[in-house]
Amino acid sequence: MTTELINLGDYRKNISTLWKKSKEQNIKYLVMVHGKPAFEVIPVNDNKIDDDWTEYTPENHKAWIEGRAELERWETTQIDFDKINNYDDFISLIKQ
Repeated sequence: MTTELINLGDYRKNISTLWKKSKEQNIKYLVMVHGKPAFEVIPVNDNKIDDDWTEYTPENHKAWIEGRAELERWETTQIDFDKINNYDDFISLIKQ
């Protein structure tokens, strides 16, 4: 796999051709914003996605159970964006 650097403007203009080229020629694009890497475009060459849960273990199961329990404890917060007038309003809202 080769890596090519590309700026965000070029990526936005050519996204439809870049993903095809990425897949056909096995190219990874590193998208730069203001001279710093922002994200990568990596080709997916098959329909199979690998993950960390391919093998069942008691540890995986325990982590899954704990994760589900944590999700059930979470509460949603309604945000009134009309009340955010500046950065300080935003920060105080986050700290609540």
